[in-house]
Amino acid sequence: MKQLTKIAVIGMLLVLGAIKQGSAQTIQPLSVSLTAYNPSGSTVQRVRITTKDVIRSFASTNVPRGQLVLVVPAGGADTNGNLNAFIRIMSGTTVVQEVPSPASFNIFQDSAAVDTRGTRTTTYALNRFSIDFGTLHAELQGFSTWTASRASQGLGSFHSTVNGAGTVDDVTGTGVPMSGTITGGGTKPGS
Repeated sequence: MKQLTKIAVIGMLLVLGAIKQGSAQTIQPLSVSLTAYNPSGSTVQRVRITTKDVIRSFASTNVPRGQLVLVVPAGGADTNGNLNAFIRIMSGTTVVQEVPSPASFNIFQDSAAVDTRGTRTTTYALNRFSIDFGTLHAELQGFSTWTASRASQGLGSFHSTVNGAGTVDDVTGTGVPMSGTITGGGTKPGS
């Protein structure tokens, strides 16, 4: 079984490397929709965590016209499945904050199955998202579908259904259950 996982990851790396040829890095909008299940006495408080909340957590303030952007450097994943991606917070065209990899943010692709049909590549993967920046700390994992065409730059858009444990400082307890989605829009060459 381990051998099959290694073969799938190597195949995914080859496909991602071919897709990423010729681009220094790619950027894509990132959306987050999570629920933290915070114990409160004999009940559970549901705490919503949206993209806007993540931006505020990372930047320590409200960001006018704030956008969360995933930046994936050229070269794709390493042999451990780390995509070496980092997060950038934008206000219009101004960079407000960068959340570095690997110290504060990681996306790992633990296993993948790549399906290429014509000019379209779909990668079905198990991904882990590791976040430790600002007031948000979470270890999330789940099933992701990545879709790209040969004409696109980078990894393509993706949708991940995730769960795990995390903390929002001064809002939740430590290591409470979390679930939700992380979605990346279409990629474009970036700087």
